[in-house]
Amino acid sequence: MIPARFRQLLGLQAGDRLALTLEADGLRLVPQNREKTRSARVLIGCAGYQGPPLSLEQMDPALFAQP
Repeated sequence: MIPARFRQLLGLQAGDRLALTLEADGLRLVPQNREKTRSARVLIGCAGYQGPPLSLEQMDPALFAQP
């Protein structure tokens, strides 16, 4: 069973078919025969960040690079 939150984020509905692939580190489920693809934007917020909104400049990975 796939948790409701993930089904909603990925746009999965009852009857959707998933391809199951065994990989070295686990299983991968991929929707099959989708008429349209989903944007990565559907995943925004799923990590649960609780801080204030950040600009792209504030998220620049170079700011956190170690010399």
